[in-house]
Amino acid sequence: MDEIRNIFKRIKQQPGFVMVVNFLIMMAIYMLCRWFFYYVNRSSFQDVTFGELMTMSLGGLRFDLSALCYLNALCALLQFLPIKARHTVKYQRVVKILFLVINAIGIAVNVADVVYYEFGGRRTTFTIFSEFGGEGNLGKVFLDSMTGHWMAWLFGVLMIAAAIFLYYNPIKKDRAADDFPPSKKYYMWHGIAFLVAAILTLGGLRGGLTWKMHPLRQDSAELYCQKPNQTAIVLNTPFTLLTTMHKGSYKNPHFFDDNQLDAIFNPIRNTQVDGGEMKKYNVVVFLLESFSMEYTGFYNRDRDGGKYQGYTPFLDSLLSQSYSFRYSFANGTRSVDCMPASFAGIPRYIDPYCYYAYSNNTLQGLPQMLRDEGYTTAFFHGAPNTTLGFQSFTNVIGFEHYYGMDEYPRKEDFDGTWAIYDEPYLKYFADKSCEIAKQGKPFFLTVFTASSHEPFPIPDEHKNHFTRGDIPMHRSISYSDYSIKQYFDKIKDEPWVKNTIFVFTADHCGVVHRDDYNNEMGRFLIPIFFYTPGGQLPAKCDSTRLMQQIDITPSLMALLNYQKPIFSFGKNIFDESPSYVNYVFNDRNATTMYYLDDLMIEYHGYKLYGIFDYKNDFSLKNNLVGQKSRYPQVPFMERQMQAILQQYITRMARNDLTAH
Repeated sequence: MDEIRNIFKRIKQQPGFVMVVNFLIMMAIYMLCRWFFYYVNRSSFQDVTFGELMTMSLGGLRFDLSALCYLNALCALLQFLPIKARHTVKYQRVVKILFLVINAIGIAVNVADVVYYEFGGRRTTFTIFSEFGGEGNLGKVFLDSMTGHWMAWLFGVLMIAAAIFLYYNPIKKDRAADDFPPSKKYYMWHGIAFLVAAILTLGGLRGGLTWKMHPLRQDSAELYCQKPNQTAIVLNTPFTLLTTMHKGSYKNPHFFDDNQLDAIFNPIRNTQVDGGEMKKYNVVVFLLESFSMEYTGFYNRDRDGGKYQGYTPFLDSLLSQSYSFRYSFANGTRSVDCMPASFAGIPRYIDPYCYYAYSNNTLQGLPQMLRDEGYTTAFFHGAPNTTLGFQSFTNVIGFEHYYGMDEYPRKEDFDGTWAIYDEPYLKYFADKSCEIAKQGKPFFLTVFTASSHEPFPIPDEHKNHFTRGDIPMHRSISYSDYSIKQYFDKIKDEPWVKNTIFVFTADHCGVVHRDDYNNEMGRFLIPIFFYTPGGQLPAKCDSTRLMQQIDITPSLMALLNYQKPIFSFGKNIFDESPSYVNYVFNDRNATTMYYLDDLMIEYHGYKLYGIFDYKNDFSLKNNLVGQKSRYPQVPFMERQMQAILQQYITRMARNDLTAH
């Protein structure tokens, strides 16, 4: 018994054990800070039940763990480093001072944000240093936010005092030289402990140890919330500050006075066509992984002397029966850009919206708007549920249900790398579509295909069927196209189909193979079209109107005769009013492009450096910027682009991305 007692005594005096105990104490303090944050701001969360608060608190443990791993990485290194000097009183005193100073700062900013939340409507991010930095008064803002809030001051002082008082340090005297095990044994076991601690710290930083899981980011908090503003309960301010340190804020270019801005470009839009009721058609959206316009036969019938066939025979047949657009564009270059653009009217500008410091802003999502009108809303993606943070973002914008790989019943259909193969997954989606239709409510369903993602997998039973093409992407596109056909073959006789609007868009372009698409326009050209088996729209390829992903929500809501205003940087493509502006806006690596009718201009560093007659110069080889005077529409285009950028930047900073 004495020997066991001595073993436990030795363990409790190990520096690594000291670190673990003090880390757990800080986890408890952060949880108290969360509950204090909720208590002070409870008027902003009046509909949060006790059960929901507990769910958010449990979810918040991941973010507390991540923040504390960031803050205490140095202390953990010092406590687990396999050196005998750790066992001295002086060494531990230095670590204690370092630990308490760092964590006192963490507690202070966490508590200060309790007060600041009511002004910003979200947890503070690193952008605060640029938002207030120009006035040189950030310290004053911080102190003023606390002045008069004695409860926050008192709570902060108590939490810091608790960290100091509860600090665990049983090492009161230096260990004697003969008190250590043999050096070989000591360094072996403590080296193993160091590696284990390093792996666990990395897992804590990322939010888990699954390598396919996307690292935690702010919008991951949406997984534990019912409403976007509730993420502030889940998160903690050290996390939001530390994870946005490398993400600079947008700087307001001040092109126009605020009272001019809305008159030039206003993202608040009315889509109601007439005074009648909303038309509650079902809506099914296909987000097609990497389906460039380049790969289709329909859009490229004049290529190669009319001999180009493409790799999408089924989509080509659908396009011939659909309302499509000769020039249709992505508003981003990555999968995470697609949903903010298509379902919230937010294009990518410089960085993906989901990765930016403003990613916890409140959005007016298409799924939530339809859900409020009585629709069932569901999102389907055959990849693991943690992939790219899709599940959390679908929650942000109002999808009621999420069907990922976790919900898929046959795991043997996994491609081994990325997701469930498209053919079985789209057949599953067809079954679920019919199941949801039988509930009798209108529905909004979205499916994100996956097989045309690198490494471009094709099931063994189909590898001999899809061999045509110059690159692996071509073969996987053909397989995905075939899989989409299987979906429509399963549902074609269902009664709900004719009351449904099918919307197709790619998430972004895939690998560029043709030289004529290898330019700043070709890298954004994707199919976007509306297929309406019930005849709600005619079969037509519009060669004059320019379509983009951010146009999908306002255009779709116009087809449904939605009665309320919406927020979108896009337009209603079916608008016939005299004020209609036929534009497209996209950005690639801070090169911003604005299309108007037959002309495209490029901006970089807020300076015009490209003008292209893109319809007659598809490859963009002839820059006409030196002939600007020949194009009287360019000044209007510049003003429109500048107004879009200023609206984007200022509204992001104000968290003003809804029509309410």
